[in-house]
Amino acid sequence: MEAQEHKVGEPYSGRNKVPNIQEFMARLDSEKKERDAAIDQDLKRNKKAGEARDHANESRPSKRDTRTVRDPVTGKDVDIRDVKLDYKEAVENPQLSIPNENLGKKATIATSSKQSGEEYRYAQDVTAPPDPVQEGSTSDVPIRSEKTSVLFYKTPSVSYEPMFEYLEVRGNILCAAIFFAIIFIGRFFGGRLLGLIALSTCISSGVYLWVKELIRQGRDHEWLSEQERGETATTNLIPESVEWMNTMIGIVWGLINPEMFAGVADTLEDVMAASVPGIIEAVRVADINQGNNPIRILNMRALPDSHVQDIKDENRKKQEQEMDPEELAANEQAGDFYNMEVSVAYHAKPSGQDVASKARNMGMQLVFYLGVKGLFGVPLPIWVELIGLVATARVRVQLTPDPPFIKTVTFTLMGIPKVQAGCTPMIERGVNILNLPLISNFVNWAISTTASMYVAPKSMTLDMSKMLQGDDIKKETDALGVIFIRIHKAVGLSKQDQRGSKGGGSDPYITVSWSKFGKPQFCTRVIQDNLNPVFEETCGLLVTSDLIKADEQLSMELWDSDRSSADDVVGKVELSIQKLIQHPGKMFPQVSHLRGVGAESTMPGELHWEVGFFGKTQFRKALRTSGRDLNLPNELKDKPELQENKGAVESQEEDAVVHTPPDPLWPSGILSIVVHQIVGLELANIKGTSGKRQGKEYEPARPEAGPVKEEQAKSLPSSYCTILLNDDLIYKTRVKTVSSQPIFNAGTERFIRDWRSAIVTVAVRDSRNRQHDPIIGVVPLKLSDILQTASESTRWYPLDGGIGFGRIRISLLFRSCELRLPPPQLGWDIGTFEFLSDEITVSNYQPSQKAKLRLRTGGSSATVKRHYMTKTDEGAKFDIASSGEDGKRIRLPVRHRYRSPIFMEFQPSGRRSPDAFAALWLLELVDREEKEFDLPLFRVDNSVRLSQSYITQENYKEIPDLDIEEIGRVRFRGRFSPGTDSDHIRFVSDNDSRETIEAWEACYAEGVRKEEVQTEVPPIIQKLHDESLTQGRDVLAQADEKQKQKWLAKDGTDWTGAFGTNPSALMAKEGGPGQDSEEYDNFEEEDYENSDDDDDDDDNPDLGLQDADHDGDSRRSEATSGDQQSTASQRTDGTDVSKKSHGPISAYRDYRGRSRDLHRKHRGLMQWRPMRNAQFAKDEAKYALRKIKTLGALDGRQPDVETEV
Repeated sequence: MEAQEHKVGEPYSGRNKVPNIQEFMARLDSEKKERDAAIDQDLKRNKKAGEARDHANESRPSKRDTRTVRDPVTGKDVDIRDVKLDYKEAVENPQLSIPNENLGKKATIATSSKQSGEEYRYAQDVTAPPDPVQEGSTSDVPIRSEKTSVLFYKTPSVSYEPMFEYLEVRGNILCAAIFFAIIFIGRFFGGRLLGLIALSTCISSGVYLWVKELIRQGRDHEWLSEQERGETATTNLIPESVEWMNTMIGIVWGLINPEMFAGVADTLEDVMAASVPGIIEAVRVADINQGNNPIRILNMRALPDSHVQDIKDENRKKQEQEMDPEELAANEQAGDFYNMEVSVAYHAKPSGQDVASKARNMGMQLVFYLGVKGLFGVPLPIWVELIGLVATARVRVQLTPDPPFIKTVTFTLMGIPKVQAGCTPMIERGVNILNLPLISNFVNWAISTTASMYVAPKSMTLDMSKMLQGDDIKKETDALGVIFIRIHKAVGLSKQDQRGSKGGGSDPYITVSWSKFGKPQFCTRVIQDNLNPVFEETCGLLVTSDLIKADEQLSMELWDSDRSSADDVVGKVELSIQKLIQHPGKMFPQVSHLRGVGAESTMPGELHWEVGFFGKTQFRKALRTSGRDLNLPNELKDKPELQENKGAVESQEEDAVVHTPPDPLWPSGILSIVVHQIVGLELANIKGTSGKRQGKEYEPARPEAGPVKEEQAKSLPSSYCTILLNDDLIYKTRVKTVSSQPIFNAGTERFIRDWRSAIVTVAVRDSRNRQHDPIIGVVPLKLSDILQTASESTRWYPLDGGIGFGRIRISLLFRSCELRLPPPQLGWDIGTFEFLSDEITVSNYQPSQKAKLRLRTGGSSATVKRHYMTKTDEGAKFDIASSGEDGKRIRLPVRHRYRSPIFMEFQPSGRRSPDAFAALWLLELVDREEKEFDLPLFRVDNSVRLSQSYITQENYKEIPDLDIEEIGRVRFRGRFSPGTDSDHIRFVSDNDSRETIEAWEACYAEGVRKEEVQTEVPPIIQKLHDESLTQGRDVLAQADEKQKQKWLAKDGTDWTGAFGTNPSALMAKEGGPGQDSEEYDNFEEEDYENSDDDDDDDDNPDLGLQDADHDGDSRRSEATSGDQQSTASQRTDGTDVSKKSHGPISAYRDYRGRSRDLHRKHRGLMQWRPMRNAQFAKDEAKYALRKIKTLGALDGRQPDVETEV
């Protein structure tokens, strides 16, 4: 699918994956052989002089047509004349004068290697333009560009290619003869066949490699003679010579900083890492060096616009998606274009067997880690020497009158370049293993795959103006908007299983996907044994331009989950995205009859659902700020070097992004997260200082203190990043092997329900074998704290809370959508339900024996034992004030809040199953809102349906095939607290949930995360927002008082439908005086910035000191204050330490209280590798056992964690 092709210049993501060799080979043009054959046939006709025409000298100009002038370059008098030429013919049909000898035609005079230097010079002179040339010596040939055409002049040297081919054939025969001779002679003298085969293989392979190396050195010397001929060509009259440019490149080549090739090395490493075979655990590009042997330009020529029409069309398509029509027109008229075609070649100079001599040529150092992924990897350093390269590229340069006079450069390769590389082990004298299939094919295909990303019709456009300003900041999301879906229920589905109760026989679930792509983007829960499931689930899918261009269909597929076989399709419904986006800002209820897999087939059943498209909102000028960092003190806030880098701002839309914060009126929208790179990445020394200090009294205790001294070393981590959105793992980057400065440039875009409470956590981990990947550091980012004055932020953040150090560069971009969700739908999917009342009261239900109460939800469960039940006049009550663990109130961690209920089961003593049930669906709750709940208590014949289908007081009578009656009421007080807390630790079930808990613990222990998540609007945004609502030019100006109160309410009022069913119309401008002149709104930043007290004593200023007596950061103290205490954050102050017992039992208890914090940082027992290996084995065994227990469980097709590999 087109949406899955790699987009050059954009960050890696799940939609823009790292290309790999296998996909590249699969995508090779199926018509390549036919096209090449046609071109070769044309060249053969050319060699037979089919298109060549004898060159005719121009008529000698008369004396009156010429004039004598002084040449300002040479200082001599020259005769010049005005050109009289058909320009159109010269441009549309360019021709080249080629010696007849090169075309296989008879020539009256020709160059030869047997001629003396003067004879050779004369032969070149009379057979080369300008006219006159020797009659019958030269022909005019049309210029070809798809393949290398004939040379202007033959090289005055002998070609050894026939000898090389002969030597290669004889070498192969010799190797075969050696192989069989050793076996025959050895067997004749009584040798063992197995040993003789091994011996003969080694000797014949050695001879084969020696012959190959001999041939390569011969070709190197032959190329060197050609290069020397070209370097002397500046003294001859070769037409359109580019040797002057090759001379300049040779001078500049050694001055180029190798860091300029870092991007190429990074891309090549990504391709190889995504393509490595099973015997290679990892691969990295340790170094890249251009050497002192420069690349050579074979020829250059300028091209008219008609020759680069494909590039123009491709650029215009891209710009039409990214720019509005006015901006596109202005961009096209911003400057002139220059087009040219360049052919380049490279060949290594002859070198010795040692790596030092090979380093004079272009090459790079690779490190292959041989072994098994996840178990072990033995490093094998290899020097890859670039032996040969031939490529042709077309370049389109847009020029502007403003410095640096170049706006954009677009280039495309005219076919996959011919690349040949040799591989040598990094030893004193290495054998060239180029011809060994594994390494040579892998490296050469990896280089070709990387180059294929730029082969026509694909191209790459570089904004030189932005590059010179260092702008890689994303200011617009790839997504154009959001498709929001509400899945209500399915009715009358077909029975798929032989077994099943009344109204059952199928275990349905629904996936939401794109019809052509196929991969599920969202999946509901499985509702067991039910032909009329009630889901009541919602999701938001991002719509990109690729989906619209591909004419994708939104596909709603119903599946039947099976335990032992593949799931069956129950039916599906499809909807055109192109038609849906033409009606934005409104939800469309649908009752869709299911159809089968075939185009004309139908299936029983109906799907009740809603769908709508919501585009991105416009920025409100009333919220515009200066864009400055409000956290800086007054003395520093005006210094530009301390302000956040906004990059190049080239449009009004980009200017609004960097000066306007997110809008409180539109809390839902699209969040883009990009991890750029990490610098100074290293691991902390967990072994401690040396105890023996004799002779080291005055040396630092920690020699590793200070900046990182190496970019690559064995002690450096192999890092990767994980991105958590609202404590849910959504993205994993690729692993960057053994580097202190890894470059990722990877990220993702996601729909978020409420930016005011959203938290992004980026965790950097070290990829290790046979142990859990430890956290190097974490960065928690609360959007309401980061995006206070702009909707985009790109900053450097320190890594903290792990086993290492470093600084990471992260970009965040948020764009609101015209979607207004009710308050219960604005919450987190992960959190904890808290019972706040002391008891659960049940009315009209009093079993004869005491009953136990079982509480369960998605991810956890709890039980209130029978002795906590007390009978009352109205029914019964259960004491839950001290029935939880450690005598605390009951708290139930929830992993999937919007698809889970709090399900209550009452089981009297003496009964084998519960006889009464109640369900509280968490999707109805508002985050952090305490509420008194009064739930119906049901008696039902099928409790599974009650616990899985959305059955409430309002709809339980409408559920078919279910015998249900209300027998009482259940009352208690509680609330839903969003976010991870310490209670989630007990319910870790796999590595993903373990890593999520570890990331939260690291943030909480460092004081940068509170245990409870708050929905907050920054004061500056709230002030601007409140002021805008009273102004006559904003969206509430035309609203009546009742509607205005709905928007202004902060008590959780449902905003749905406050302005009808078309919220997109709210942002339209209203005509009126003063509106067109609206520019900037003034605001007092000083109200929200740190201000100093004028009366402060200069001798005792506030330095932000934090020790046992001072707390210099009030925000940190707030972050660490909470009702619940994490196991990772339990601390004791100094006064308690002096009083407590130092016995072994108290020491053990103290260690247990701090163990998770210590183990996460590889302290305590985890500082020793065998203990980490044992912990890894224990956890893996536990997770494997849990998988075995749930092997037969019904499950849907949940989307995997997104990655760019």
